[in-house]
Amino acid sequence: MWIFRVQSNIRNTFRFLTIIWIFSKHFTKNWFYNSWFRRIFDPKGKNLTTRPQRIRMIIEDLGPTYIKFGQILADRPDLASERLREELKKLQASARPFDDNIAHNIIEQELGDPIKNVFSQLDNKHMASASIGQVYKGVLLTGEEVVVKVQRPNIREKIKLDLVLMKILAKRAIKSYPGLAHFNVVGFVEDFGDNIMKELDYTIEASNMKRFAVMFKDDETCYIPRVISQYTSPKLLIMEYVRGIRPDEPEALRQAGFSTQKVAENGTNIILKMILKHGFFHADPHPGNIFIRDDNQIVLLDHGMAATLKPRQIQALINFMMGFAKKDNRKITKAVLALCDVTYFKHFEDLEFEIGETIKRYSYLSYEQVDMSHLMTETIKTIIKYDLNVPSNLFMLIKTIATIQKFGESLEAEISLADMIKPFAIDKIKEQFTWQSIFNKLSGAAEDYIYFVDKFPRDVKEVMSSLKRGVIKHEINLREDSYTNKAMRQGINRLGFVFILGLMLICSTLLMMYKEDKPAIRIFFYTTVIVSGLTALRLFAKTKFS
Repeated sequence: MWIFRVQSNIRNTFRFLTIIWIFSKHFTKNWFYNSWFRRIFDPKGKNLTTRPQRIRMIIEDLGPTYIKFGQILADRPDLASERLREELKKLQASARPFDDNIAHNIIEQELGDPIKNVFSQLDNKHMASASIGQVYKGVLLTGEEVVVKVQRPNIREKIKLDLVLMKILAKRAIKSYPGLAHFNVVGFVEDFGDNIMKELDYTIEASNMKRFAVMFKDDETCYIPRVISQYTSPKLLIMEYVRGIRPDEPEALRQAGFSTQKVAENGTNIILKMILKHGFFHADPHPGNIFIRDDNQIVLLDHGMAATLKPRQIQALINFMMGFAKKDNRKITKAVLALCDVTYFKHFEDLEFEIGETIKRYSYLSYEQVDMSHLMTETIKTIIKYDLNVPSNLFMLIKTIATIQKFGESLEAEISLADMIKPFAIDKIKEQFTWQSIFNKLSGAAEDYIYFVDKFPRDVKEVMSSLKRGVIKHEINLREDSYTNKAMRQGINRLGFVFILGLMLICSTLLMMYKEDKPAIRIFFYTTVIVSGLTALRLFAKTKFS
């Protein structure tokens, strides 16, 4: 209806004017304290601020959208200077609470039922307040204690408007400063918009929780609260209430009988399992999102921010760690390029040299003492010089690794990230040489080959037809006859057979290296070697040399 459109336009206009006012206020304040007026009103320079400080203060005044943007920017060395990143790390996601009565009204709207028909008890006062929502404790009619997470009123509309304005500002900035195009600022804003819109949908968070619960269903060191699905909606999330102690309170943990060393080991192992085994990880595992309960069990909360890794990226991450342990610059360089989804890079040798120089700065430390997140950040800074696009999930990964390292430090525990990574690396290597893995690779190669053989004659006919029509310019004569097609098909069949045979030879050799004691594998290896040798002799005998 037109009345709702009018209300929306009024809200948008008001928000736009608010943003203009905030920028004007800070620019005026900055001019005032940097002019001759300072000599009168602030002779000692108490109100002088640096540019990074002014940017942080502007972001704080702009509200939740910009605060979250600043927090993400703090982890992006490709977009922000070190000084600005350090200042942006001071940003807090806390926000003023909104009226509890309004929250209760939203809960009823989302439930489609009065509160008394669902809850036997629901607190009138919120437990916590964040930038996107507010949290309450309640008891269902079944007697189950729950946590109720309700979204702020009109927060979606505010964030949508902020994202539009941010995109406009990014495009204007690129026009004014063309050098910024190299940093893909618009792409960064778009990625940020996609992520924050996902956070605004509590059904996505509920889905993440269920996915993590399946991942750790047989792991007693980790617990994911149960989602009450029938009452969950995009604006409302109801989950099991879990008691525990925060990990940033080591003394309280010790007094309660917990082992801080074991807690740190369990927490680190859980995150590594997410990253290296499943490729799906909690992207914000700070102490506020973690509880510790009986048997040093880790309870993970707030699953709105999660990220995925491709299998290729997981393997690349392992190769990065192994390459650093062996001081193998080439292996590290290949791993970094794989993490960035780059298959070919013409400046490989130059990049390898610069990465090697970066690695040498850590030569005075043992592998166990290296801050892996800092090492990866420095490596990323190096590859940014070569105009390579770094995927956003990689920055989330670095942040998560940094968080788990700080997690161990806050608990005053000794954690060797390198030693804890080794079992996952070994498992990944073993996975590549299982019978199932080999069969899948062989069947995939066979399918690709069959598709190629089936399609190739038709492609040849199309090319020859184009040549005859003059669509493709040429200086050679091709004949379309049965003999030509037959020769081509035979040649391709022979090539495919050799390819599959070679693949089998490689697989059998690797299996012999890892499982030499298995008689079946030895028979498979020697049979493959004999067949390969005979095939090579036959092809050699039929080859005409001129």
